[in-house]
Amino acid sequence: MASSDRPAAHSDDQRRYNAGYDEQPEAYESLRAAGHMTRRRVEYFEGVLRDVPGRVLEIGSGTGTLLRRLASTHRDRHFTGVEPLPNYVDFANGRSRDLGLGNVAFEIGTGEALPDGVADSSVDLIISVDALHHVEDLDAVLAEASRVAAPGARWRAMEPNRLHPYVFLWHTVTDGERTFNAGDFLRRARSAGWRLVGKDRLYLYPSTVQQVPPWAERLERRLEGVPFLSGGVALDLVKE
Repeated sequence: MASSDRPAAHSDDQRRYNAGYDEQPEAYESLRAAGHMTRRRVEYFEGVLRDVPGRVLEIGSGTGTLLRRLASTHRDRHFTGVEPLPNYVDFANGRSRDLGLGNVAFEIGTGEALPDGVADSSVDLIISVDALHHVEDLDAVLAEASRVAAPGARWRAMEPNRLHPYVFLWHTVTDGERTFNAGDFLRRARSAGWRLVGKDRLYLYPSTVQQVPPWAERLERRLEGVPFLSGGVALDLVKE
């Protein structure tokens, strides 16, 4: 899409994607680039990359924080991030150039309509983090994911765990947020040719916590598997 064709970053249609930070990529980057949860998220997806080879697509890549981290430690892999906000895409590509990362690129698009640059059957691993509870048409996202996924591709979808009372309340009352119904998503995913092969529960501490002492992290790793305590759920799906 040419720059002259891009919609304004402050349009009403885009406001639904990222609530209060649509026009502030730097501020949003600061939220996602540091802290205990960010470190653990990177650690988690490093493990996913070790298990799943090939090309990587992130749906809802934001300012590119996670994908740049992964691209910097896996220079032999190719990463594509798709994000609806043009200013976020510009920010993410600019940061990648500054870091000399030639193996990652960010494009404008949505989960419901991935850009032409993501070819059919070309992706081996799909990543989505806190993205699916924002979309309005899950079936369209699943259809697009199925279109671009290579045979046997994996999809690791990480979303807020609505079984957690605080997470449920926050995503119910906060403007621009929705709760994520994992059961409904998985039923739709099965119809679209995706099969659940694993589920992880993660995080006790919210994203605002910058650091925790070692004993607190050990406690987190012991208790985060409890459905009502974990802040997030990660679904591991395979394309059949």
